Amino acid sequence: MPAKPALVLGAGVSGLSTGILLLQAGRPVTLWARELPPHTTSNQAAALWFPYLAKPLERVNAWAAHSLAFFRQQLLPDPASGCRPTVVHDLYAHPVTEPWWAAAAGGVYRRLDPTRLPAGYQDGFETESVVIDTSLYMDYLVAWFRRLGGELQQKDVQHVDEALAVADVVVNCTGLGARQLASDDSLYPVRGQTLKVRPNGVQHSILDDEGPNSLGYIIPRSADIVLGGTAQANDWETDPRASDREDILRKAAALHPAFAQVEILAEGVGLRPVRPSVRLEAERLPGDQQLIHNYGHGGAGFTLSWGCAQEVVRLVSS
Repeated sequence: MPAKPALVLGAGVSGLSTGILLLQAGRPVTLWARELPPHTTSNQAAALWFPYLAKPLERVNAWAAHSLAFFRQQLLPDPASGCRPTVVHDLYAHPVTEPWWAAAAGGVYRRLDPTRLPAGYQDGFETESVVIDTSLYMDYLVAWFRRLGGELQQKDVQHVDEALAVADVVVNCTGLGARQLASDDSLYPVRGQTLKVRPNGVQHSILDDEGPNSLGYIIPRSADIVLGGTAQANDWETDPRASDREDILRKAAALHPAFAQVEILAEGVGLRPVRPSVRLEAERLPGDQQLIHNYGHGGAGFTLSWGCAQEVVRLVSS
């Protein structure tokens, strides 16, 4: 019996990754989205593989590890994907036994020599990661989805019931849009502002998500370096703020002296979809219909994308 067609809602990194794996599993897929790349929240992301603002930790670590392996095996070999390897320095203001993300990275990390720590930090770890140039990668996913036979339609859906009226298998990957589409009041935005600056020779990423310059990060990409950031809960403002810009520049200079002077190329704002835990589950419905939810990935949408997509395929198949 042929597999039932699936209707995926959302054209961010979660929706496109899910659609691609469903197509590879032999299932016809149509994708509906209000916004298409390059106008998605995913396009605004710094897009470094690194778990952030997503729970529960055990499931997040498993999804992140699966995604990291997928990036390395399937995407890094193709320069057109916009993915490339990077080294990450994760900094701590106090000594820690091991980084909380150790399991997600497969236990592969090294403690930084104290001489390599910026002022104000007592510990730090180095690991190998993947950085994604979203301007290339999101278009790459769209092309991949279409090449596999997926149908992409721009459509403003107000509730999942609209999708269930025309499809027996619906996958909700609408991110923050699930507040309305799935009536999920536990979902809220965490605002992130970033700057893109001209490359200055720094090649490794630097992160501080709990120390004196939190939330601060430096993420070199192929054509620019992303500086961040902010983590402002329940803040819906999508225009950049001058005060946040100045704070980002201050934090970058504290993390690495090469950023005392920068040339700003662009700035942007994205709203991370955060909830108490990632919602990845099948909702029970009458009859033979399936509604799978895959949203609430916080600041880890790219980090969890392929692991969560693979679980969606499993849920649909079961």
